[in-house]
Amino acid sequence: MSPVVTVERSKLEERRRELLAALGLSLDEFRALAETRTLTGHEFDVKEELDEIAFLLGE
Repeated sequence: MSPVVTVERSKLEERRRELLAALGLSLDEFRALAETRTLTGHEFDVKEELDEIAFLLGE
């Protein structure tokens, strides 16, 4: 049986802020960037994590 991991909403939101701050972008700026050019490897990793956070937050 797999263990269940519970993460608080505030921790997910904090992690999203940390990821975006490291890039120096807002969420909207990052989304626009992702739509207009190919992401670097690091940016792609950030996008994947942001997508996971959004899923967990029900967005």
